[in-house]
Amino acid sequence: MFKITMPSDLPSLLPSIFVPLIGIAMPAVFIVLIGRFITATE
Repeated sequence: MFKITMPSDLPSLLPSIFVPLIGIAMPAVFIVLIGRFITATE
Protein backbone atom coordinates (compact mmCIF):
# COMPACT_ATOMS: atom_id res chain seq x y z
CA MET A 1 0.00 0.00 0.00
CA PHE A 2 2.89 2.35 0.71
CA LYS A 3 4.28 1.89 -2.82
CA ILE A 4 1.53 4.02 -4.37
CA THR A 5 3.68 7.16 -4.42
CA MET A 6 6.91 5.88 -5.91
CA PRO A 7 9.57 8.16 -7.49
CA SER A 8 8.88 6.46 -10.83
CA ASP A 9 5.29 7.77 -10.69
CA LEU A 10 6.29 11.39 -10.07
CA PRO A 11 6.39 12.42 -13.77
CA SER A 12 2.77 11.31 -14.12
CA LEU A 13 1.69 12.87 -10.82
CA LEU A 14 3.27 16.29 -11.30
CA PRO A 15 0.87 17.50 -14.03
CA SER A 16 -2.17 16.56 -11.92
CA ILE A 17 -0.71 18.63 -9.07
CA PHE A 18 0.65 21.66 -10.92
CA VAL A 19 -2.22 22.17 -13.38
CA PRO A 20 -4.84 22.93 -10.70
CA LEU A 21 -2.23 24.82 -8.69
CA ILE A 22 -1.39 27.11 -11.63
CA GLY A 23 -5.08 27.41 -12.48
CA ILE A 24 -5.73 28.74 -8.96
CA ALA A 25 -2.48 30.64 -8.33
CA MET A 26 -2.30 32.61 -11.58
CA PRO A 27 -5.74 34.30 -11.24
CA ALA A 28 -5.03 34.96 -7.56
CA VAL A 29 -1.72 36.70 -8.35
CA PHE A 30 -3.40 38.58 -11.21
CA ILE A 31 -6.17 39.84 -8.90
CA VAL A 32 -3.63 40.91 -6.27
CA LEU A 33 -1.58 42.82 -8.83
CA ILE A 34 -4.70 44.53 -10.21
CA GLY A 35 -5.78 45.43 -6.67
CA ARG A 36 -2.40 46.94 -5.85
CA PHE A 37 -2.38 48.84 -9.13
CA ILE A 38 -5.82 50.30 -8.44
CA THR A 39 -4.93 51.30 -4.87
CA ALA A 40 -1.63 52.77 -6.07
CA THR A 41 -3.30 54.97 -8.68
CA GLU A 42 -5.68 56.34 -6.08
